[in-house]
Amino acid sequence: MKAIERLLPCLLLLACAAALTPPEARAQAYTPRSQQTFDYNPAEGENTPELQQPLAETTYEDAEVVNHPIYGVIMIYKYRWKNWVARALYLVIINIALLVIILSLSKTEEYNIIISYVLCGAAMTVSFWVFLCAVLLFQLNSGAWSYIGPISLATGAADFLVLMRVKRCDVSLTELKESFKKLSAASHEDPRLASVDGSPGDWSAEDYVR
Repeated sequence: MKAIERLLPCLLLLACAAALTPPEARAQAYTPRSQQTFDYNPAEGENTPELQQPLAETTYEDAEVVNHPIYGVIMIYKYRWKNWVARALYLVIINIALLVIILSLSKTEEYNIIISYVLCGAAMTVSFWVFLCAVLLFQLNSGAWSYIGPISLATGAADFLVLMRVKRCDVSLTELKESFKKLSAASHEDPRLASVDGSPGDWSAEDYVR
C-alpha cells in the first residue's frame, strides 16, 4: 500500500505532462518538406495547391418574385395551390367520416340525437372550409377550384339532407314520447271523472226516473 501511495504522485505528474504537451500539428501546409507526412509532396519551388471551395447555388425556377410596395421583394412558391388542394381533399374525407358516424347512430335515444345535431354542425363547418379553399384557389388563378367548389357544394347539400333526417327522427321521437305520456295519464285518471252512459238504473237508490 505504501508503494502505491508513493507512485500516485508520479502517475499524476505524468498525466498532467501528457495533457499539457501540445499535439502534433496536422495542418502541414507551408512546412518544411522533411517534416511533411502527406501522401502528396509538392516539388521544389512549387506551392501547395489550394483546395477549391464548393459553391452553393440557389435557383428560383419554382418561385415567383413579387416586388411588393411595402414588404419589398417576396418569393412565392408557384405550386402552392397543390397544398390547398390536398387540404381540401382531407377536409372532404373528414366530412364523409362525420356523415357515416351520424347515419350509424341510433335515433331512438335522445342523447344520440343531440350528438347527431353536434356532428351535423361540425360537418357543415368542414364543408364551408372546403368552399373557402375553392375561393382561395380561384384567387391563385388555379383551375382546381372548378372541381373543389362543386365538391364543397355537394358535401354541404349532403350535410343538409342528413340534418333534415335527424330532425324528422327528433320530431317523431318527441311525438312518441307525448303519446306515451297521454297513455300513462289516461291510465291514472280519477275513476270519479269516468263517463257514464246515463241509462236508468245505474244508481238504483237515487234513480228518480223509476
